[in-house]
Amino acid sequence: MTRANSGPPPDTETSADAGPPATRRRGGDLEAAIFDAVFAQLEAVGYRGLTMEGVAAGARTGKAALYRRWRSKNELITDALKHVLPEPPTPPATGSVREDMLRILRCMRDTLHACRGAAFRVLKEDSEEGVGLVHEVVRDRLSKPVRDLLYEALREAAARGEIRPAAATRQIANVGPAVMVYRNLTEGGPITDDDLASLVDEVLMPIVRP
Repeated sequence: MTRANSGPPPDTETSADAGPPATRRRGGDLEAAIFDAVFAQLEAVGYRGLTMEGVAAGARTGKAALYRRWRSKNELITDALKHVLPEPPTPPATGSVREDMLRILRCMRDTLHACRGAAFRVLKEDSEEGVGLVHEVVRDRLSKPVRDLLYEALREAAARGEIRPAAATRQIANVGPAVMVYRNLTEGGPITDDDLASLVDEVLMPIVRP
């Protein structure tokens, strides 16, 4: 599988094809502007509509600054997602299945907000180009860890007698993330702590209670 170039950030921007920028930026500042432009493009036009030219214009730099490091938009999107997606979360292990689920789903919510929902918009589009690098980083950094943590929280709760033993399944562990993704894709907007509490108390807890 082709990997995104892991070289250093673009050294400096060039205005050859984007007009002179207001402020000359280097290294991390330029990289941050490019990644922000990636998410803005994904939010505005989706994966298929995103172009290297559009990202360069949004970052107020030239295409050369992008192509010095990223050979394609897949590599660029992948690095942008890696920049904002945290390492897989650790088990909360609070001793309360309700609190465990809230903390795990809150971590997922915060990640969705960090990338403006771009991770799941990319996965939504039926484009073979989007499969591979981008899908793998979303799955490994977010989707799979969250589902695994929820499943483990259910198993531990079942062992404590807090929920029905039959409720400790991967299918039930997938319900919370699925509801959040559906809302993100269909409604957008922020997911509040009250929204998460409603999801846990009105949907998840009734499913798993003895």
